[in-house]
This record gives sequence, C-alpha cells and structure tokens, in this order.
Amino acid sequence: MTRKKLTRLILIFQLLVSLCYGQKAPAYLNKIESKKEFDLLKGEPLSKNFNGVECVKVVYSITSKKIYYIESKRYRWHHVFVQEILNDQQDLEQFNSRNYSSGNDRDYILATFNYNVNTKNYFLQFAACDDPNDEMISILVEKVKQTFFKQDQFKLLLNSTVLLRRKKELQKNYQTLTSDELFKNQNYQSIYAGKTTGILKFISADSLRKNKDYSSFILILNGTSNQLPVCKAVVTNEFQTPLSHICLLTASRKTPCAAQKNIFTNDSIRKYDNQMVEITVGKDRIKIIRASAETNKTIKNVRKKNLEADTVNKLMADLLKLSYKSKKSYGSKVCNLAELKKIKYKKVGLVTPAKAFGIPFFYYAEHIRQSKTNLLVSALLNDTALLKNDSLVDLELKKIRSSIKKWPLEKAMAAAINAMCLERFGKIKIRFRSSSNCEDESGFNGAGLYTSETGNLNDSLKSVEAAIKKVWASLWTLRAFKERTFFNINHATVFMAVLVHPAVDDEILNGVAVTKNLYRSYDFGFVINMQKGEEEVVSPKPGITCEQVVSYMNNSYASFYNKTRAADWICFSSLSNDNSLLTGDELMDLTLQLEAIKKHFYEVYRLWNKTEYKDFGMDVEFKLIERIDKKRIFLFKQARPYNN
Repeated sequence: MTRKKLTRLILIFQLLVSLCYGQKAPAYLNKIESKKEFDLLKGEPLSKNFNGVECVKVVYSITSKKIYYIESKRYRWHHVFVQEILNDQQDLEQFNSRNYSSGNDRDYILATFNYNVNTKNYFLQFAACDDPNDEMISILVEKVKQTFFKQDQFKLLLNSTVLLRRKKELQKNYQTLTSDELFKNQNYQSIYAGKTTGILKFISADSLRKNKDYSSFILILNGTSNQLPVCKAVVTNEFQTPLSHICLLTASRKTPCAAQKNIFTNDSIRKYDNQMVEITVGKDRIKIIRASAETNKTIKNVRKKNLEADTVNKLMADLLKLSYKSKKSYGSKVCNLAELKKIKYKKVGLVTPAKAFGIPFFYYAEHIRQSKTNLLVSALLNDTALLKNDSLVDLELKKIRSSIKKWPLEKAMAAAINAMCLERFGKIKIRFRSSSNCEDESGFNGAGLYTSETGNLNDSLKSVEAAIKKVWASLWTLRAFKERTFFNINHATVFMAVLVHPAVDDEILNGVAVTKNLYRSYDFGFVINMQKGEEEVVSPKPGITCEQVVSYMNNSYASFYNKTRAADWICFSSLSNDNSLLTGDELMDLTLQLEAIKKHFYEVYRLWNKTEYKDFGMDVEFKLIERIDKKRIFLFKQARPYNN
C-alpha cells in the first residue's frame, strides 16, 4: 500500500471515529470517493438563496496544485481554513483582494461544491464577488473531475455577473446550470417557521376574496392571493418572493407559512382535510399530524392601541415642505416620500413623483363628521354582539363606505383640492394614494390593505372627488378592519390622509427592493425583485416569475465587490428570455441609490441604539422610466420600514 493511500485511509478512519464519538472531524479530504464522504464534510451554504442545497467548501492551492475539500461545518469561511490549516497568515482584506480577482498574484482558487437534494445532482459554484479567469475555471473543473467519485458528473453554476457575462463561452466548454433551473427545481420554501394547531382546509386562493372567517384554520392554498385572511397557518403551492403580500403578512402576524409545490395534490396530507391537525413549518420541510381538539384558552383583555392623528391642521402641503415629523397630520406614506425627496445621489436629488402634495387627516375627519359617518362607525364599534359575526360586520362596513362615497365634498374643500391639482398637474391623470395612520409603520405595514385611485380633472367618470372618497372609504373594508383587529388597533383612532401626484405610465419595469440581505447574515447585499412593464411583482399572475437578484454593489469597504459588479441571481423574469432586465451599470446605479435611501432613513428613524445597520431594511418601490432624451432613470415612488 502506498503512503498516499495509507494517509487517506487514516483520515477517513479518523473522520468516521470522530463522528461516532462526537469528536472534531479532520479538517479536509483531498478526494471525495463516495456520497458518504461528501456527507461527512458537508455544511450549510452561507447564503439561503435556494432550499435543499448541501455544500462542501473547496480550496485549490495554485502553488502546490493540491485541492482541499473542507470540513464545512467547522470552516464556514475559506480564509479561516487557509489560516489555520495551510498556515497562510494573510489578513482578511489582503486575502480577499488577492483571491477573488482575475490577476496573476492569486494564491488560491476558491469555490463551493454543492449537492442539490431535489435533483440529486452536484454543481460547482464561485462566489458572487469572484472574478476567475478562463484558466482558473479550467484548472478547478479539471481538478474536481480527477478527485470526485462521479468524475465529470457535475455542472458549473452560472449565477454571478462575471460568469453570466461569459455565459455562451462557458456553455460551450462545460456542463452548466443556471439559477433559473435551481429555482424551478425547488419543491419547498420555508417562509415563516413555527408550530400551531388548527383545522386543515384545502382552498383555492381566489376563494379568499369572499372574506370568510378562517381564524381557526390552517389554509392549504392552490395558487397565490393578494389577500390573506387572519388564519392559523398557510401553505401555498406557489413559491413566493420575499416581498409578496403572503410573505409580508405572515411575517407581520407571526403566522407559520411555507410553499410546497405538491401540497395540494399530496394524498398523505389530503387525508387530514377538515380535521384538527398540528403543523410544524421547519427550514427544510413541513410536518402535519393529527391533533386533539384545541382546549379553550383564556382570552386576556389586552388594552387597545390608540393611534395618533392631528385632525386640526388643514394645510394641503407640498412634500418639499414636509418631513417624517409631519406624519401626525399626513400619515407615513406621505412623509416617507417627503423624506425620499431630501436624499441626494451624486449631489442630485433622487427622482420621485413630481409636484406631489399631501391632503391631511383634517379633510377626512371633516367629511365623516359632516356626513354623520362617524356615528355609523361608533355604532359598529360599540355593538359587541354584532362584532362577533363577520357577515353582519361586513354589512355595516358597506354602509360606512357608501356613506363616505355618497356624501359630497364640502364645496370650499372640493374647490381648494381641484385648484391645487389644476395648478400642479393640469388635466392629466392623477394618482390618489392612501396615507393612513395605520400603514407603512414598523410593526404594521398594512401591505395591500388600502386603495390607490386614479382621477382626472377632465373626466367626470373618474373625478378627483370620487377618487379621494374611494381612498377614504377603503379604510373600512372587512379585510382592513379584521387586520387592524388582529393587531388590537382601536378603530376609533384610525384616520386617512391622501398622497397626490401625477400618474406614471409606460414604465420599462417596476420593482421592489429590501435594503438588507434576507438570504445571508452579512453586512452587504440588497434583495431586488423586478418585472417587465406593469406586471405585478408582489402578486404576479399564475405562471409568471419576476427577476430576483441579490446585489452586493453597496459594499464600500471592499472594492472588488464593485469592480466585478458583484450580484447573485436567484432567477430571471419569465418575460425576459433568461436575461436581466437591467444592465450591469444600471444595477449598480440602483444599488447605490438604495444605499443612500437606507442611510437616510436609518438616521431619520433614529435606530442606531436599537438596530445594527446591517439588520435594518427599507422596503422600497421603484420604476425604471425613459426620459424625453431616451435616458433610462429610476423613479422612487415609496419607502417604508421592512418588518421581517
């Protein structure tokens, strides 16, 4: 027996013994000769972009021409392994700048060797910030072939800016895998982990619009809904983006939630339909078992949350004159947009809806007083017996909405609003958006609860008055009422202001971003979801997928991130033919503007003593539009705290 074989057998023996006796495993192997050996070394990926992926870190020493498959639970970072095992004492900054570049001074080729439990396939992955040249990719691929028991039965993942730029060339030379394929082959997505009991109910997502009482049910959804009633837990058969309404609402309510593709046709779960069950949503799977009927729990009387509102200030104000401190009069949506207008990028203000103004709570309060709608609200809130019956509550809410919409605006009020709209926008389409005192706040974002309407001074069927009253009335839908009830908000203290700005049509794309890394506990990385034209991002039509990417270009501490336009694609839009909707320069421009937004609101909300900067996120809505000179620019229409 050769010395090499003997050394290898000793390493494997030590590894098996250590696992049996709970001791530390050897640091690495130079070959993987079975799935069992892969399993001995495997750890969890640093980024949770995809479910069902197991990983082994790989280091190839260019000097010694040796490959190291690392014990990846102990050594989650290549740098730590190189320091401790290879005795290379480069500091982290030097190590990163040298070994994630395409230059000749590189010491190592670094990667991750992954196993996809869904497809039973292996793939090789470079970091999003890495810039390996053709020779480095070739060397590593060949070395893995020589030292992997399945030889060439693995693929190269094309997920980063650098590799996607060379996609055609790489596809000619290697077996490749795209992020889209990984995304589509997933079967399970954990959205909000937890355990609860309830009555299992299989239901079409479209049926949720009927506003029935599902508070005792665990809902198994066929499809995706923009509306989600209060319930015990949710499992849908369609994967969700981080900013879908299902994700936002379940996280806000702390309701267990997951997506599993085959859930609606799974006979082992179907057998529990309409039965009391216990569901556990874990990171890798859901578990459903039969449970005994719930015991009656003592309901504690919790003091209702009274919301603040200034109903005296009657100034319809230009947003340039407002700040976040004005939210007691105008609501958070108006005031967050006012703050967006203060932010500068490259010494120029961000592009936001022009000439926007806010209609304060005063006008809503006056309208419900004059129309005596306030009496209907009081009667509803004081009828404790009626409040226990959703059907009767719904009837009363319809009366409240009807009262708001039928009563004419006070003449002076209507004249003042029309005059301000005419002066600012002329006779073009105008957007009137909800800005209540119970939305866009930390702890209660109210995603999708209230209405935005379009009005036009030149269109009697879509008048400014009708649009404003529809926005006011949306405060009293059953869905909004039940959501506020769930959060124990005192409905008597709820008021609606209105954000007014010109309508923005013909966008090239629309998108939503979170200014924190949702897939990795890391200082950098923003999650950006985009879709072509006006197609919905947060509640897409069946079969339509938006582009999802994590951009690392907000890293001002390590230049190699920006040099390589570092980004990690999860999937492309199903409407864009496997290409990004943005150029590399546009994605970097967007990322840096989002960084400016994050920094500004971190100061505005005065969070430095409560939340680490990396853990703070803003939920930002934007559009890509084309100016008259054909230049493509980003317009930011909304920002609010991200609550997850």
